Amino acid sequence: MPSGRLSRRNFLAGAVGASAALALPGVAAPAVKKGTSLRLWILKTYVEPTNKAIEASAARWGEKHGASVTVEYFTFEDVQTKYVAAIENKNTPDVGQLETSAPARFSGMGQLVDLTSFARQIEGQVGKPPANVAPVTMVGDKIYALPWYVMAGFWYVWRDVFEKGKVKLPNTFEEAKQAAAALNRPKDNFYGMGQSWNRTADGYGVMQSLMYSHGVGWASKDGKYQSIKTAKMQQVMKWATDIYKDNLQPADTLTWTGSGNNENFIAKNIAQTSNGPSITFAMENAVAKATDAKEKKQREEALANHLALPHPGGPDGRRMWAIAMSMGVFKNSKDPEAAMSLIAHLLSPEETLRVMKDSYGQFTPVLDKARTASKEYFNKNENYRTFARAAEWFSATGWPGPVTAAAAEVQASNVLTDAPAKVIVDKWSVDQAIDWADKKIKEIYDTIG
Repeated sequence: MPSGRLSRRNFLAGAVGASAALALPGVAAPAVKKGTSLRLWILKTYVEPTNKAIEASAARWGEKHGASVTVEYFTFEDVQTKYVAAIENKNTPDVGQLETSAPARFSGMGQLVDLTSFARQIEGQVGKPPANVAPVTMVGDKIYALPWYVMAGFWYVWRDVFEKGKVKLPNTFEEAKQAAAALNRPKDNFYGMGQSWNRTADGYGVMQSLMYSHGVGWASKDGKYQSIKTAKMQQVMKWATDIYKDNLQPADTLTWTGSGNNENFIAKNIAQTSNGPSITFAMENAVAKATDAKEKKQREEALANHLALPHPGGPDGRRMWAIAMSMGVFKNSKDPEAAMSLIAHLLSPEETLRVMKDSYGQFTPVLDKARTASKEYFNKNENYRTFARAAEWFSATGWPGPVTAAAAEVQASNVLTDAPAKVIVDKWSVDQAIDWADKKIKEIYDTIG
């Protein structure tokens, strides 16, 4: 399988290609030729109805224009490698759903169409993003993708477990660690926490949230490299590795991928974990599929006892990295005007609301027109009201600076999650792991700039 990173030669070759921007249409609704066929790549989430709803939305666009859309999927686990392989093989889709740092990364490789004019043209139709989300789609003053929704991580806890243990619901990372110690019962196969430093958003997203909430960034406000060899980063690494001491987590936690914490939380093997609303979907779905009154009652009780809190904050505030999904057009597209038309359709408040209603809270729209249309939906209960605030705490890759190709490559390299694993598995010292990570990050910035 191709590497998730590109060589300096390939990167620079792509960057040269970026200077030849594709001409944009001068109308807000690009024309679509009858018989047009587009490829759309989207994230295969754990909430299957969301996937089906996006497919249905794309099909409605096709029916309207006498065109067709082939929907293909990537997962949390293969998003980086699948896109890079497509770039290397010149087999990118027409329209790609892009996670948080991908617009900066792929535009830096010369792969994305400049959508600045198009974005301005359809703003009246689809709305504006909040100020903290908009930079995800931009490099400098150019827009390379249009934001669609935020899939955030929340801090899931078992309300009844905390109440029985007379433990305060956590508001900070430090309180979460203290709660884990207080609620831990390894002899009963019940653990205070379940947090894996894996190479998916359940790992690198939490690590970024942890860093940013402690005031640690690997880039300055102007987007230039800055060292993480600081006392604040030592605090971050201490938290990230302390939670693996004293049997606070299941023995196999580091082997979990994107679904491991979901499964262990729902099975009530762990007291708390960071995860997106897919846990809520699974528990609501379990109630709907109950086969008798007794089973339904048990599942309803579990649903009522699971609580999605805002992600923990740190000494420097609450800054939550999340998956900010956007839509971009790849330069390899044979019909970029039709691709833009499809994006305008998907991002309309009407279509966004239809998809969102099938997402069980996982799909939190960010454009203001869609947010207004979804207010009633997110007033469903306490968890959903928290889901609705996903964009409020959002911080993008590269905080406190702009999202850059170099910042995106740091995330893609997995150095942030590999660092605590060096301490936990390889028994490195915290300082040794920080020094190793800092050198890796500097190397990326020296290569990409």
